[in-house]
Amino acid sequence: METGGIGANQTHWKGVWPSAQHLGNFLCANEKLFHDSVCLELGSGTGAVGLALGKLGAKKVILTDYPKDEILTLLRENVEKNQLENKCEVRGLDWQSTESIAAVVGSLNELDFLIGSDIFYDVCTFQPLMTTITTFFDKFPRLRFYLGYAERERCYSDNWSIEDLLFVNNLQARLIQSKEDSGATVQIGVIYRNKMTGSIFCGIEGGATESHLVFVNTAGQTIGNSTTGGTNYNLDGIEKTVNNVAAWIRDAARKNDIQLPVKGLGLGLSGAEGARDNARFVEYLQTHHGDIAEQVFLTSDSVATVAAAFEHGGVVLISGTGSSCRVLLDDGRVFGVGGWGHVIGDGGSAFWIAIRAIRLIFDEDDGMETPHESTALIRKLMLQHFKIEDKVDILEHLYNKFQKSNIASFTKVMAQHPDDPAIRHLLFDAGEILGRQFVVAASHLPSEYREEVNLVVVGSVFKSWEALKPGFARAIQGSWIPRVNLYRPAKSKAFGAAALVAIKCGTRLPHPKNAEHFETLEFYE
Repeated sequence: METGGIGANQTHWKGVWPSAQHLGNFLCANEKLFHDSVCLELGSGTGAVGLALGKLGAKKVILTDYPKDEILTLLRENVEKNQLENKCEVRGLDWQSTESIAAVVGSLNELDFLIGSDIFYDVCTFQPLMTTITTFFDKFPRLRFYLGYAERERCYSDNWSIEDLLFVNNLQARLIQSKEDSGATVQIGVIYRNKMTGSIFCGIEGGATESHLVFVNTAGQTIGNSTTGGTNYNLDGIEKTVNNVAAWIRDAARKNDIQLPVKGLGLGLSGAEGARDNARFVEYLQTHHGDIAEQVFLTSDSVATVAAAFEHGGVVLISGTGSSCRVLLDDGRVFGVGGWGHVIGDGGSAFWIAIRAIRLIFDEDDGMETPHESTALIRKLMLQHFKIEDKVDILEHLYNKFQKSNIASFTKVMAQHPDDPAIRHLLFDAGEILGRQFVVAASHLPSEYREEVNLVVVGSVFKSWEALKPGFARAIQGSWIPRVNLYRPAKSKAFGAAALVAIKCGTRLPHPKNAEHFETLEFYE
């Protein structure tokens, strides 16, 4: 695998080196990316990495190494032992032979990935190896070359770099991640054709159970999308969530013919409220998945909702199982009210309404409160919904078998009876506390946006808007707010995340303005 016939006498190919193991781990973590693809491994040696691709679902894998019988025979034997004859082909490839390179490249009609582990092990191989790699890129310019490399002491030459060779061949490399292995540093990187990546932004709307992704160009057009499961790092941990997100983006980029890295990656994730954990998330993504994006911006899904709804910022009021209010300014700054969970917050949420209703029953029976309205229907619905015979049995649901969403679901049942006086009173109170959150959050808006305030409302509680509205209006009446334009959220909040990272990159995306306006409240002229 070296110039001057040295490759014929080397024995490096007989072992599996640490970089091969780490590159194999990377391939396994991104299994979907390589499914049904055509791959070619350079310097296969024993074929461990290429064989892994065959096992991972690649359509075809070409294993190449120096054209020596001993090497190629071992490769073919390993292909047979792994029962991959229908997927893996063994070819001789001499990096210093123009004819050998042309024969292999010319035989290919398609190629998605080049793979190589520890092939940059001797500086004297760099020039012929880069010539070989460039020939593949000349025929397949959208190729991606994933490689593993172990850092070595520069004992043979001070010029232990391929930077100049990449430049003259119009190629670019990015470090994906570094791993320590027995005192050595193993790096996983990617090489791709320079200028194949335009100014494309990726936005992610991440929920606890379902997440959405869009690729957006500078014209504001969505040029690709994808869906996956939950991406809440509070549920799965930061490292696992980052790894899953990165693998998802790579797979989605390939399926949508998007070349990574994108200019910017914006993430609006459920639960991403803490600055410290958000910073840890971004740092881990950048240090372990450096091929994904040039710049990364992480915020909560509520902030992404505002950015998706309004071009120059606004307010989002969320009331589902929990509640919170966030205001996004035109310069990207965010201020908030609430969002602190059911123990000390969640005012006006479905959980808050349900607990108020249950407490009302207990306080009435204890003589602590005498409601102005009959609680008979609330009592009946509570027993039916939780399948209990006595109100005391609800304590099992509140303590031993507590599930926040289960308690909150009682509000949906009550909301089907908005004409009941006691239920209407509960919804009025919920509307009022939500209105108070809105007034406080909106106070952060600059003067030029105070003539009328744009508010997007999100969450199941707002399905009872007509019952909430009187209390909501009461909270705003007498405040500084003259007019409120109410909107339902845009279908894709992922665009908002893309728009936010674009601003960080110095670009403003044309806004689709697809939030649905449904009402305007006016308070005084």
